[in-house]
Amino acid sequence: MLDVDWLTVGIIINLDGQIVYEKNAQDVFPSASLIKLAILNDILDSQVDLNQSIIVSDKKPVGGAGVLQLLSQDKWQLRDLLALMISDSDNFASNILIQHFGMKAINHYLETHHFQATRLNRYLMDSHALEQGVDNQTDAAESLRLLEMALNHGDIVTNWFKNQQFRYKLPGNFDELGDAIQVFNKTGEGNQVDHDVARFVYGKHSLEIAMLTLSTSDRMNVISIFNQVGQLAATELAHIED
Repeated sequence: MLDVDWLTVGIIINLDGQIVYEKNAQDVFPSASLIKLAILNDILDSQVDLNQSIIVSDKKPVGGAGVLQLLSQDKWQLRDLLALMISDSDNFASNILIQHFGMKAINHYLETHHFQATRLNRYLMDSHALEQGVDNQTDAAESLRLLEMALNHGDIVTNWFKNQQFRYKLPGNFDELGDAIQVFNKTGEGNQVDHDVARFVYGKHSLEIAMLTLSTSDRMNVISIFNQVGQLAATELAHIED
């Protein structure tokens, strides 16, 4: 299903920590909102006080995903901005965090943790930078590593992913069926770009997928492929015998 001429795919699948499939996993893609995983890990690993307050009322709001731009509260705890960035993919919250912690510092974190493909090169919704050919970037393997690192930070963080609002790609076929599979994921999307990075947990087993795409076809065709890949993975996971 991935071998169609209108779709470029980078994908990696791990089952219980072992790679079971990969294709173009080190190919670099525009990251879209997957770059928020890099912002998150930099902040969490810096061990700053998540209860600190950050003023948002003096910051320039941006559109796209998220609700912070619609809310009147003038300052928020850091943990709330992180929750909005992950659970609601809030672009305004993300930009506030980039400004507060620094683009240079986030990229230094990526470099010192041996990320080769993932870089934060612009703010979210910065159309001028895009027009100049400046974009954020990542690959499937590093996106999956960033998700794994984030999920190691305990229940508060895992709940942000567990309550992700954008669940129509990899888990789209089964997420509302009441199955016992837990889903922790983060999506990304842009012009001709669709990504999803997810961990599926069933019983004692876990399956992780990072799937990054560029497409020249109708977007619904792309979403359908995400759904099919996620369904196949979930079915495989649910039929593992202990």
